[in-house]
Amino acid sequence: MSRSDELPVPQPTPGTRAFGLPGTLAQRWNAFAVAACGAVVLVMGYRHRWTNDDALIYTRAVRQILAGNGPVFNVQERAESSTGTLWQWLLAAGGALPGVSDPLRLAVALGLLLTVAGYLLALDGTRRMLRIHRPAGALLPAGVLVLLPLCATWDYATSGLETGLSFAYLGGAWWLLVRARTLRAAHEAPAGRGRPALAPTAFALGLGPLVRPDLALVSGVFLAALWLLWRPPLRTTLGWAGAAAALPCAYEIFRAGYYGVLVPLPALAKEASGTQWQFGWDYLRNTLDPYLLWIPLSLLAGYIGYRAYGVCRARGASAMAGTPAAPDASAALGTSATAGTPTTPDTSAGLGTSATTGTPDTPETSAALGTSATTGAPATSTTSAEPDAPAPPGASAEPGGAVTTGTPAEPGGAVTPGTSATPGTTGALGTPATFGTAVTPGSPAAPGTVTPGTAAPVGSAVGASLPHGVPVRRWVRWWGGTRDGRAAPRPYTADAVLVGAPVAAGLLSAFFVVKIGGDFMHGRMVLPALFLLLLPIFLLPLGRAATVLAGALAAWAVVCGLLLRPPLESPDDPRIVFDSHTVYQRVLGDTHPVGQSAHTERRLAFTDAARHTLRTGRHALVLRLPHDAGYPVVPLAPHVRAPVAAAEARLGHAGAVLPLDGFVIDTLGLSNPLGAHTEPTSRRKAGHEKPLDRAWVVADVTAPGTRVPGVDPDRVRAARHALTCGPLPELLASAREPLTPGRFWSNLTGAWDRTRFRIPADPVEAERRLC
Repeated sequence: MSRSDELPVPQPTPGTRAFGLPGTLAQRWNAFAVAACGAVVLVMGYRHRWTNDDALIYTRAVRQILAGNGPVFNVQERAESSTGTLWQWLLAAGGALPGVSDPLRLAVALGLLLTVAGYLLALDGTRRMLRIHRPAGALLPAGVLVLLPLCATWDYATSGLETGLSFAYLGGAWWLLVRARTLRAAHEAPAGRGRPALAPTAFALGLGPLVRPDLALVSGVFLAALWLLWRPPLRTTLGWAGAAAALPCAYEIFRAGYYGVLVPLPALAKEASGTQWQFGWDYLRNTLDPYLLWIPLSLLAGYIGYRAYGVCRARGASAMAGTPAAPDASAALGTSATAGTPTTPDTSAGLGTSATTGTPDTPETSAALGTSATTGAPATSTTSAEPDAPAPPGASAEPGGAVTTGTPAEPGGAVTPGTSATPGTTGALGTPATFGTAVTPGSPAAPGTVTPGTAAPVGSAVGASLPHGVPVRRWVRWWGGTRDGRAAPRPYTADAVLVGAPVAAGLLSAFFVVKIGGDFMHGRMVLPALFLLLLPIFLLPLGRAATVLAGALAAWAVVCGLLLRPPLESPDDPRIVFDSHTVYQRVLGDTHPVGQSAHTERRLAFTDAARHTLRTGRHALVLRLPHDAGYPVVPLAPHVRAPVAAAEARLGHAGAVLPLDGFVIDTLGLSNPLGAHTEPTSRRKAGHEKPLDRAWVVADVTAPGTRVPGVDPDRVRAARHALTCGPLPELLASAREPLTPGRFWSNLTGAWDRTRFRIPADPVEAERRLC
């Protein structure tokens, strides 16, 4: 690889702050690049502001909380209809502020701000990651350009759903993980700080399951990465685990005791533990194909492969020649790495980093896997910092980085007493060994020498064997030693952990989405996985290869932003996936439907029937028949404590039309304990796989003998009988009985079995099986 591949950039003098004021031109450019990306998300998200029916599901629960009825959808039963627990409570907290009258408008504004914050945190986290090893130099937007021009990114910056909070969590988690890595580097420095308190970081990383249940995968990966970065002792590990699990576990206990199940009802209704590979693959293609995302993803993969090839080639040439790696050996991501110290433009590292601590490298310094690691003193022009090189027993290394035991390193790497190592000699492993001057017993160590009994810095180049071939030291364990004697990852291992965490989390997230069959909203479930996968390359250091890549990505982004749009729907696919934003704009006749009134002012057959029932004061049920065959109004049973009830598939809309004390029966199971526990009967639309037979509704809330047009009375009779058999009475009691301490305990202890319980969707089959 040619030296001209990296553009020279001004480097700060040792001891100066990398981002001190006033800023350099590169610093101002970097700030502008980050701010511009955030501005694109803000402007395009605002231009695409909207809400959908699922957002109204959240806001009804929020209004119930603010009214003092608890986190429920209906006053009459405890059912958790909100998938994003933290989003629900965040909206409730915001809704309690003076002047906030419509939680849906709050959801739009808060979702947009959180999305922008998530992108800014992610960009700053990537910038900080690059600055661990490259304290100065301009950075170019790269991976973030893949997300900015997508309609799905603009749409779900608002929508009223928890997606904005998800981006804020992912960006914040990445930022905290990078911060933990920088603290690790500072802790390992010669004059390093003590061990910082990272329990708050573990607490924040552990919030994933409360943002969305599937983000538990991300929490697990990031917490594991935090532990691998620090390898704390058992006591600290337990403290971190307790901090991370405290709130999710506490809320899980509350959920089990309050609702009687272990997961929100939407997770049961969507059978999130199921497997539908083909539907999931189709959903992934529905996100990737319309935007030609294969093009930018292939460009990024090619760039990473190109940089990795450069590193391997430089390492191979160095190994064959028995000399240090060429000065232009570069990294897979194109970064040169120093921890707290400048490097020359041509210094390179593994995954694009050259790692030194405290001192500048000369242009010829190189490292194992492209990483240079020295501590405290400059490396000479022929010094190779080999992290895996063993050290002689009892040998010591001053901060100067050279190792002696009063013996020189002969050309074979053997050590003979009383002589000094000559420049350019190599150790038994083929690594150059430059030890400076010999040290006589009892004399002070000269600069660049090592006296017995002192500790060798990680990455020192040392001789590998004694004169008779006896190994000086076994290969250092994968986890090297730290200044305080505890195990800690080597610099290049820590960097691999840091970069690998979001990539692994993104792959797991994508795997989960494909496994469960995807979603019916275009792109919504794929965006977090893409966000995670691209996090380490949101920005790249300025260089010729990075400039070409950024230019190609920018060209694609312009074409994508101006011309490429998702299909309105996918009628030819086996499962419905549609552009939810455009559909709601057309159905509601509003370019920006952001308030509750935008959804309720439309005149629909259901809306007219429900409002007429409310005006007349009838204690009745408005029942939506399958396929919108009609909306008959039938009397409610005396035991139903609600002025009016409605059975409707558009749950959010029905919840906005009916008052808070009205009883909304979800015919898809998202807030209905009975419907959520039925077996799936339809695969046409994700999350809509459990259409509830209307016989169950009539049997549950009307008096015996009530006849409803369009509903088979024999099926109603079978449903009434089934509701008295087996676990069904206990299932309904767990949600409808008053919440006494005894009820809470019964719910808590029976939550596992209740969560696993399924009912045949056919009332006749259910009667046969349960009774």
